[in-house]
Amino acid sequence: MTTTEQSIYKEITDKLKDAPKNVLERVLGYVDGVLDIKDNQYLHELKMQIREDYTEYRSGKSALIDIEEAEKNIENSISRDED
Repeated sequence: MTTTEQSIYKEITDKLKDAPKNVLERVLGYVDGVLDIKDNQYLHELKMQIREDYTEYRSGKSALIDIEEAEKNIENSISRDED
C-alpha cells in the first residue's frame, strides 16, 4: 500500500470505528457498488450521491436509509449500466 492509500485507509477506519452497525452496512453497500462499477461517469455520480446523503445525514435533514433499499438501488443502477 502506498503512503496515500495508507492515509486514506486510516482516515476511513478512524471515521467508522465508532459508527453504529446500520451505518457500517450502508457504507459497505456503497463500497461494494463502487468496486463493481466499470463506468467512470457512474462512479462520479455515485460519489456525488454519497456526499449528498452524508451531508444530509450529518445535518439531521434525513434519517439513515434502509440497507435493503440501498442495495436494491445499487443493483438496479449497475444492471442498467451493464445493458
